[in-house]
Amino acid sequence: MTDNIPAAPDPRRFWPDQITLYGVALNITTTADTANLPFDGHFVRLSVVEMGSDAPVAPEVMVIAAVYGYAFEGQCYRFDKPKLLVFRPGVAAAPANGCGFEDLGYSMWQITKQTPVMELATSTDLAEEIVLNANLPGNRNPNTYGNSFILGHRSGRLNRGGGNGG
Repeated sequence: MTDNIPAAPDPRRFWPDQITLYGVALNITTTADTANLPFDGHFVRLSVVEMGSDAPVAPEVMVIAAVYGYAFEGQCYRFDKPKLLVFRPGVAAAPANGCGFEDLGYSMWQITKQTPVMELATSTDLAEEIVLNANLPGNRNPNTYGNSFILGHRSGRLNRGGGNGG
């Protein structure tokens, strides 16, 4: 069992800041073996298109994936729950090898620490929970409450209010 041994998809290529992601591509061009997001009796399928086009790009160019874990600097890590990530893979997807993801139908991708990544957040519940109850006091993110900082003009500079002019 290779539970704690990460594997690189392309052993001929080494990047010191290499991250190997393990997961399932969601934007596969065919529906065979495609992972879908089930919702209300339907499947939600995501795709990436170039600006000014409606044609989906291949997952070799830009992938949307449900990522379950990753390997970095010789160690394996698993997320508490899958993350939906959009990224440009540095190496084409390969069948997962290492970190215990073999024989599960997962893929693996190589990226670096400097690769731009977008995380998509999803929640499924009733509108009462997602829209109404999530906005009740005590449930909101702290940055949505009123800010106590006031910018004031003092001696030609802007600073936080509430101070003694310093």
